[in-house]
Amino acid sequence: MKLKTDLKIRSLLLLTLFLFAGLQCSTPQKWTRSGQVLVPRVELTEELTQVTRVGQNHSPHFSPDGSKMVFISQGRPQHSYGQVYEIHLNSQKEQRLTFQGAENSDPQYVRDGKWLIYSSATDETKERAGLVTKDSEPSPFAGPEKYKEPMEIYLHNLEKFEVIRLTDLPGYDGEAFWTPANEMVVFTRRKGEELYLYSLSAKRPKIVRPFSNEAGNSQWSSSKDGLSRVWIQWRKDYKSSDLKVKWPSGYVTLLSDFDRIKKDPYYDEVLNVIFFSMNHPEVDKFNVFSIHLDGTCLTQWTNENGDNVEPILSPDKTHLSFSSNRSGSYQIYLRDWPKTLPCATFKKDLK
Repeated sequence: MKLKTDLKIRSLLLLTLFLFAGLQCSTPQKWTRSGQVLVPRVELTEELTQVTRVGQNHSPHFSPDGSKMVFISQGRPQHSYGQVYEIHLNSQKEQRLTFQGAENSDPQYVRDGKWLIYSSATDETKERAGLVTKDSEPSPFAGPEKYKEPMEIYLHNLEKFEVIRLTDLPGYDGEAFWTPANEMVVFTRRKGEELYLYSLSAKRPKIVRPFSNEAGNSQWSSSKDGLSRVWIQWRKDYKSSDLKVKWPSGYVTLLSDFDRIKKDPYYDEVLNVIFFSMNHPEVDKFNVFSIHLDGTCLTQWTNENGDNVEPILSPDKTHLSFSSNRSGSYQIYLRDWPKTLPCATFKKDLK
């Protein structure tokens, strides 16, 4: 009898230790199921570093060595339009890089950090003033407001202060994605009431061609070899969107059972992970998520405090950056990227 009692006690102790070890070793604390996707949600005791404090700040992007960041800042005492700024992350020293009398957007470092690519309305507001006057007819476009702004894409040499205009088309051209190997640029273009993906070579400015003939496509991101691709496809009413992926073997829609807006995709090909923002779990708030390219390990990284958008991972995989209005204005934040990832492993190969 005593032996049976001892065995029961030992079994209970082993079970308790096993459960405790499982909880300690697993970052996710809550699990829900979305279709066939097991969804870990990180226990979010966010320890954040606030990078910016003045104005409204968006679109963070790390330099190749991770020591600096470019971003867009609006509503500062010196200017109301969004301008490109650079900040040294260690010293917190800022430098203004653009001085246009119009909006700028989506900056990123290219050519080993010696150049920037970004969009600006500075020339179109002068050349096609009718597109932006208060008396102009309202745009029939039903999508996000940013796509109603007339924009062109530019290259900016940070060493010689040379600026090269890459596009010369009426309407919105922006969200440029740079492919280092051949300097191809894939970008979002609005034509009438629809969004499309277009491309050009930075070596041959202003010669553009359709990259995809399917309407609703925007925000392209891909691996360096272009075999793995991620982009957003908006639904007809622009009230929700799909996270689209091209594997080497074919095309897939991720999270199709989430009737939400997915946007701001950033693909990290080292981890094989997509970072993006989505208005989930609450429809009126955006949070930062990551998901493996094969559709597994959807993880929420922000805690529903305001809107959290435009995520990007540092080159050394130590910090996640994003823009959030949790303080009442949009500022850029950093949080540590965990050494132990929320899923056991991120698969590195897709067949």
